[in-house]
Amino acid sequence: MTSVDPYHNTSTWTTLWDSPEVIMVMGVNLSLAISGFVLAFYLTRLRCRLARLSDWLLITEQYSRQLLPLACSWLGERHQATQQSRDRLEQTQRRLRLLQQSLSVIIWILRRRGRIRQ
Repeated sequence: MTSVDPYHNTSTWTTLWDSPEVIMVMGVNLSLAISGFVLAFYLTRLRCRLARLSDWLLITEQYSRQLLPLACSWLGERHQATQQSRDRLEQTQRRLRLLQQSLSVIIWILRRRGRIRQ
């Protein structure tokens, strides 16, 4: 003879899926799992993008370390050339003023002697 356990009901498995609480818990668990997978996917993409950005920044830093000393010397040469051009311009302006003053004096003398009419 088999004894029947009143607390163990095998029919609860079939009625368990009919329970709204179980369906709600399963839905919440499923939505959390899908959200976790989506979040992991986007975080993986973000990680890849940040890795590429990091590589690009490292390469840029290496190039800038090589170029900055060259740029510094080039800028020094350009500054020196600019200063020389300014000095030549100033010297040319002084000569031009001297020439203008000389021509003014010559024209004044010629007018005084009557060789040039006004």
